[in-house]
Amino acid sequence: MPIAGLKSGAVMDVREFVEKQEASLKRYRMIYKLLDFAAITIVFYFLLFYLNVDRVFPLLNSFEVKAGTSYNVLGISIAFETVALTLIAAFVALLLTLTLHLRDKKTKALFMIENIYPDLRERLRTAYDNASIDNLVVADLLHSVSLKIKSIDPSALFIKKRVVFGLILILLSSAMLVYVVHNDVRTGLVSPEDMAGLIDGRNNDGSEELLEFSDENSNITSSGTENLTGEIAIIVVDGTPVDLTLPPGTGVGFEDSGDSNESDTGFDKSSPYEISVITSQAYYEQLPEGYESVIKSYFEEMAQS
Repeated sequence: MPIAGLKSGAVMDVREFVEKQEASLKRYRMIYKLLDFAAITIVFYFLLFYLNVDRVFPLLNSFEVKAGTSYNVLGISIAFETVALTLIAAFVALLLTLTLHLRDKKTKALFMIENIYPDLRERLRTAYDNASIDNLVVADLLHSVSLKIKSIDPSALFIKKRVVFGLILILLSSAMLVYVVHNDVRTGLVSPEDMAGLIDGRNNDGSEELLEFSDENSNITSSGTENLTGEIAIIVVDGTPVDLTLPPGTGVGFEDSGDSNESDTGFDKSSPYEISVITSQAYYEQLPEGYESVIKSYFEEMAQS
């Protein structure tokens, strides 16, 4: 076979191999992420339940209305506390999973293949990077590398031990969670009241702590024990003393209404009079001319009705 044809076939083999390994590595990493996410979610849910976090919701002002309710999902009634714990555990698990796999993209499949197969160390990388160069050295390198990669298993980057470990962790944590939830195993170190008080800022007796604020910028000073009717009663407003002593002759306040003498009002009761209909004598003063008799008869009928 000519060198050019041999080189072109080797280039295709090397490039296709690296691209397939990169695509497979992405799928494997997705499986690892899902396993880690599931395991961390279950473990963290177990911790939240064991620490009585689900019993804190009825004690919080923000969740006391929703606490005790349930949601119907596919005919299954799920309590609000279960949904809340699941969401909290899933959120924390998502953050931890992203943190654990933060450097996954920086590791290329090409370097991982070289670590697994020492015979290809630096040779696979050099052949892949210089595949476009046309000379006898590169052609020979590409040919030898292409022969070597044909014997590599397509799932060379799949770490079975990691998957097995993830599955075992999920099974163990799930079994522990089922046991704890079924038997309602709780810790006595932290009570729901203590956690609710820590979140809402309340005391153990349920009373809210009140913060006292003092107006340090105020220039008005008073001891709060001054006698306004005494000889000395002074406050300071904006640095100026103000005398609050009541002037003499003003008395000591309001007198008891029981000591006052009742005075005769001097009103005379009017005599009763017979109720009768009295026609007004001024109805005709500003009436239109020619209609006096009509208007007069109208008011008389109104008065008699």
